[in-house]
Amino acid sequence: MQPISRQIKRGILFLFFLINCGCSSFSVKANTVDEISPIIMQYIDQKDGHLQVSTIIPPLKKEQKRVVTTQAALMEEGRYKLDHKYYREMKNGQLRMVLISKTLARKGLINVINTLILDPEISDRIYLAVVEGDMIGYLNGQLQRRQEQIDFYLYRMMSHHEKQRELTIINLHQFMEKLYDPYADPIMPLFSVEGKDFVYKGTALFQDDRMIDVIHPPEDLYFQMLSRKNRQLKIIPMPAMETAIGEVYTTRHIRFSRSFREVRIDVTLKGRVEEYKENTNLSDSADTASWVRSLESHVESEMNRLIRRIQSQSIDPISAGKHTLGLASRPFSGEKWRQRWPHIQVRVKVHVNLENMGTLKPGESRFTPRHNYNLF
Repeated sequence: MQPISRQIKRGILFLFFLINCGCSSFSVKANTVDEISPIIMQYIDQKDGHLQVSTIIPPLKKEQKRVVTTQAALMEEGRYKLDHKYYREMKNGQLRMVLISKTLARKGLINVINTLILDPEISDRIYLAVVEGDMIGYLNGQLQRRQEQIDFYLYRMMSHHEKQRELTIINLHQFMEKLYDPYADPIMPLFSVEGKDFVYKGTALFQDDRMIDVIHPPEDLYFQMLSRKNRQLKIIPMPAMETAIGEVYTTRHIRFSRSFREVRIDVTLKGRVEEYKENTNLSDSADTASWVRSLESHVESEMNRLIRRIQSQSIDPISAGKHTLGLASRPFSGEKWRQRWPHIQVRVKVHVNLENMGTLKPGESRFTPRHNYNLF
């Protein structure tokens, strides 16, 4: 029998050591359930040159909830200080959303975003949002009104709107993906504290990690159509046209010319009329065709204005630059694309297709039975 080599002996001894000692001996720290407090939400602001980190404790225990806040130069320092304000250690393992003040977002988020990514306890699927107004005052007010699950309520609200796909809802992974994409710019939802209400105010536009503009409703609806290849919306109100379109399905197609000096964006909008002004005679085919053309012209005008606005700021939140890439061609580097994008001639063409629309003549009683009228 051949003698066992020294390397094999060492391997057997190391394996025996692992089996007897277990992996726990390599752990920096062990926690029991009673010693930790997993948090659901963090709110980050900046005051006097320092970060202000806030959260609600405890998230799950049946105890009196309260908002705890601390100031620090670094995110992890803030977490360290928060631990000293509570008798349980706070853990980020259940963190579901990070809300960021508008003040901090305008100054830049790279340090905050990098810290979130580097923390192994934090999922890259956590929701990110910008908030304007007194967020800490709002949380304290909700807790005083016995709304003790306000942190969980806000998370469920984000989750609901993410599934509905009607508003801008962004997670950490999506933000990072666009932040480091040379052919796109990141976005976040903007919420506002208005008294007792937490209101969606539109889409915050970023240049790199710094917020520079906001698209408010109703323009935000048109941005939603431009920002994705396809989208479903329950309703599109058009106050300027005294019209509301429901059960909407939109598709968007971006095409560049061969010289890459022009781009055409085709948007197809399918749906049904939910409401329209009484002086419109939709029982007449000529009036109906004219009315549809006016809708297309209105939406085209709003979308073209929105495109010129984002071009003037040298940002590309709709990721138009990705459509310049081919299987074997890359006409622009990321830096060249950012220089070229503001000067490209963009034309948006809208196609409206409305089906199963009720008809109502001017002066006709609203209680008169309607008949289905298919425009196309």
